[in-house]
Amino acid sequence: MLRRLLQRLTPGSLVGRVFTLYTVTLLGFVLAGLGLFFRYQISEVLEDEQLRGEALGSIIAPVIADSAVIGDYDTIRQVLRRTVTHSVLAIASYIDRSTGRIDEPSPSLLTIEPPAWLIELVGKRLYDVNLPINVGGTDYGVLRLSFDARDIAGRMWSQIRLALLLGGLAVVGGLLLIRFPLVRWLGKLNRVQDYERAMNSGALPVEMLHGGEQAPSEFRQTFEVLGRAAASLQSQRHQAEVTLGSIADAVFTLDAEGTITLANPAACQLLGSPLDRVLGQSASALMPQVVPRSLRLEPWRGRRSSLRNRHDQELVIDTTLSTIVAPDGSTQGYVLACRDMSEQHALDLRLRSELKSRASALVSLRQVLEELTQEEQALARSASSDDLEAISAMISTLVQRLQVRGEQLRAIFELSPDGFVSFDAERRASYVSPAFCRLTGLTVEQLVGQPETVVEFLLQRQANPKARWHTFESLRRQLRQPDGADDDSRSVIELLRPAKRVLQLGLRESRSGLISQVLLLRDVTHETEVDQMKSEFLSTAAHELRTPMTSIYGFAELLQFPQIKPEQRDDLVKTIHRQSELMIAIINELLDLARIEARRGKDFEIESLDLAQLTRQLMHDFNPPQQRPAPQFDAGPEPVLVQVDRKKMAQAIGNVLSNAYKYSPQGGEVSVRLVSAEHEGAPVVGLEVRDHGIGMTPEQLKRVCERFYRADSSGTIPGTGLGMSVVKEIMELQGGRLQIDSEYGVGSVITLWLPRVVAATEHSGWANLS
Repeated sequence: MLRRLLQRLTPGSLVGRVFTLYTVTLLGFVLAGLGLFFRYQISEVLEDEQLRGEALGSIIAPVIADSAVIGDYDTIRQVLRRTVTHSVLAIASYIDRSTGRIDEPSPSLLTIEPPAWLIELVGKRLYDVNLPINVGGTDYGVLRLSFDARDIAGRMWSQIRLALLLGGLAVVGGLLLIRFPLVRWLGKLNRVQDYERAMNSGALPVEMLHGGEQAPSEFRQTFEVLGRAAASLQSQRHQAEVTLGSIADAVFTLDAEGTITLANPAACQLLGSPLDRVLGQSASALMPQVVPRSLRLEPWRGRRSSLRNRHDQELVIDTTLSTIVAPDGSTQGYVLACRDMSEQHALDLRLRSELKSRASALVSLRQVLEELTQEEQALARSASSDDLEAISAMISTLVQRLQVRGEQLRAIFELSPDGFVSFDAERRASYVSPAFCRLTGLTVEQLVGQPETVVEFLLQRQANPKARWHTFESLRRQLRQPDGADDDSRSVIELLRPAKRVLQLGLRESRSGLISQVLLLRDVTHETEVDQMKSEFLSTAAHELRTPMTSIYGFAELLQFPQIKPEQRDDLVKTIHRQSELMIAIINELLDLARIEARRGKDFEIESLDLAQLTRQLMHDFNPPQQRPAPQFDAGPEPVLVQVDRKKMAQAIGNVLSNAYKYSPQGGEVSVRLVSAEHEGAPVVGLEVRDHGIGMTPEQLKRVCERFYRADSSGTIPGTGLGMSVVKEIMELQGGRLQIDSEYGVGSVITLWLPRVVAATEHSGWANLS
């Protein structure tokens, strides 16, 4: 919008544009100079007036003080009146501390009314002069001098108007002085139009190269360049005529009636006639096969015709007829261009014969593709399609099949948990599967295009530096060994990033020219952890079984000595019996755990029963240790229905009660009660067993359900360390969970949570709380 407005306001002539630019520049500098001058002048005037006011106050202050001491207020009034007369003060005041104040205003002598903004500016910059009247330490009053902002602004406004008038006169004078030389120096530029007319006519007089002496040197050079350009144009026209005579195409110039007025040598050669026999002849008479006999010719382009010349030669030519339009729009003549296409026509005939042979080749190709796509019958029914369309359709079918196969392979690669990297013939990574990036934490951008050494370095950077590492070369050596391919222990690495994993390496070489080798990664973290857990379990179980077995073996050897007294023999036999019972208990609990884990609750006989009644029966049958009270059971009168296996639930409750007594060797009450709650919106019931025993630390509490783990490391409390593991497995397989709360030195609270059945007939399944 602004750009178009500037274009409209900008003068069209060079003189006008230069004059406008000079005017804007001159106005800018004059206004900027006036602005700086006014700003400086206003500051100086206001500062001077302020200093004058302060000096005037300092002069009259002693007189005012003397008069104030003796109470001569008339003298004070006269001094104030003389002070404001012929000054820039608006009012002079003396403010007495006891009797009041004396004000003497200044008579208004303003002749020019200044603008409000100037008055406001002066009023903001000047401040009143206040001088205290103090004689001998006694404060008599204050002398105040207030400036007349209107009077000061009026004087300044007179100067500003005078400066603006002088600046305007300077601008007008400068514009008048620059206008005349601009018109004299740049007014000759309309000579360019004369150059244009002369160049269009093809004749440029020599005197037109002169006459711009008063113009600037740059424009004089322009006139000289234009003259040389016109001369060059005349030379180019002559060269065009020579060129037209040397081109191979025949060119005829016809007038409006179709008579040949101009013909180049190639046109004469095409007709086989000299130029004098061609000029003035009718084009339709000389070339009846090319130019039709009509009153008005219509232009055409690329029309192929045959022509027989005077030498009885049959020629094939391409013709184009163009119209020459006069400035008034009428047809002034025609230009007929003819190109001899006889050799190309012969080539076309030869090409057609070759196309026939290629068509037979296409038929053969179609048959081959039909055998590949197995769509002979469908394509045979398509009678409207030619061989090329049929081949295109079959190629499209093959491409679609390849795309489908590629999508299938891509889906397989993306869903496969195993990662792999393929390497090209130069052993650079060419493809990386998503699983490989997920397992190693590396990105496709980091790997693709990198040699195997860089890939190995990136993998090794993610691995545990203390673990064994397998290089590509070692993997290739394993491939060459007859039995090395099945040795997985030699091709396992341990990664620390992005997560701790154990990966099995595999390298497969290829004989293809595109793929040299493929590196496979398989996550065997779970299998490794399971193997480690099995090893630890076997080691722990062997250790736990070896302790009673060692006792049995040792005491059995002692029984073989005849020197043993009968009472000692009885103690040895009892010890062997106790250790045998312990070993049997360990074996039975191991068998229970193995059976529970193997069957996963399939052999449980689930039934709906009253948990309170089952607990009462167990309390009745439970035998606490000697001199220990029976557990206290707190249950309501209403039945609490749950769905459990009676025997397994009794085994779990028995293990919990046994632990409550064993791990409170100093005594204390063992209490049992039923508690109700909700879990994820479903009602649940818990059997809570509380003891006041040794309790457990937070570290012991985390490991309490591990096999063979015992919170008491002294060995004074009997047990196998498998009871809580059995309880946890039983509760989870029944849809419940085990909750353990303990405080060291205070005791433990073990709660067996189960889904509660509101009514046996309404039960259709419960929430799994594990």
